[in-house]
Amino acid sequence: MTTAFIVFFGRGGPSEIERRLDSIKIAIGAVVLSRAGGAGFAPLIGVTADAEARAAFAHGGADVVAPRTDPFHFGQELLGLSHARRLERMATIGAGAGALLSTEELARLREEIDAGEALVLSNNYYSADLVAFTPASALTVIDLPATDNPLPRRLHQQGGLSSRQLDRSAATLLDVDTPADAAVLQRHPACPPELRALDTWEHELGERIDALMRLVTTPERELVVAGRVGAPVWSYLESQTACRVRMLAEERGMQAAGRDTSGEARTVLGFLYREIGPEDFFARLGELGDGMLFDTRVLFSHLGWQPNAQERFASDLFRADSLADGELRAFTAAARAARFPLLLGGHTLVSGVLWTLVEAAWSGHPEP
Repeated sequence: MTTAFIVFFGRGGPSEIERRLDSIKIAIGAVVLSRAGGAGFAPLIGVTADAEARAAFAHGGADVVAPRTDPFHFGQELLGLSHARRLERMATIGAGAGALLSTEELARLREEIDAGEALVLSNNYYSADLVAFTPASALTVIDLPATDNPLPRRLHQQGGLSSRQLDRSAATLLDVDTPADAAVLQRHPACPPELRALDTWEHELGERIDALMRLVTTPERELVVAGRVGAPVWSYLESQTACRVRMLAEERGMQAAGRDTSGEARTVLGFLYREIGPEDFFARLGELGDGMLFDTRVLFSHLGWQPNAQERFASDLFRADSLADGELRAFTAAARAARFPLLLGGHTLVSGVLWTLVEAAWSGHPEP
């Protein structure tokens, strides 16, 4: 009995940033499918309605099918595939995740599932991007999740499967969701050659990333990390960076709990921002450290801002001039003018991206 490997992709919005980010995710999905084939997974399946993704995934060796649900429902798609293909062992990943996973690492994942009887493996028990499990029949006894994030928890708690979380590393944690995620990926020595030629906003982000890479390997410097930071990342930074680290960890599980949309999310930085405004806010942050990785979504939720994806990504790229007059434009302009190296993004920025940046820095960081 073989283990199927399934990659899902759904296109984002129509803006230039979103289209480029989608192309990067598709390229990652194709690379991961090809490596999964080399690791002994079969069949390889791509699930997408997008023409660009269909071609790339087929080139990666996958049998590509269109989603059956509208609106898309991850759990129902997975159950339908298990029935249609008579699958008993499955691994699933979203396009954008797993770019640094080697064929050898994927082979070890497959071997563990092949040897298991009632087992679920995941890169994150509470919010998964990569899940492998057996038997697929466990899907029939759980509340099928609309997205992949809660799948391992439900298979464990409702389906009775034993659960193990994969060892944390840049390879298991990195999921490209924002421009900064893609730009940092290219600096890692294990970045696949197929991805190194992609345009990942080097002009806007390259110097900032290089400065932060130098910072984390330099004693007596200090890095500020703010947002939804988990204890494992904090522990990793404490042991793997030469610089001091100042951590402002807040609102873990914000989206899962609905606090981002309910108006309940709170961050100490939000209170400060309201008191002193954008320019003084970044000036004060500059007094806390020499560089910063900032999960801005917590601050946005505290302030009641609800920018769409195009606006969030434009802010991540410091493109204040492309934003309409208002609070987000003022925030982005002040961030661009900050007198210290700064990256803006979402949750992945202070988890998998940060891990990737540190690994890349020690493998051959930019010289001062």
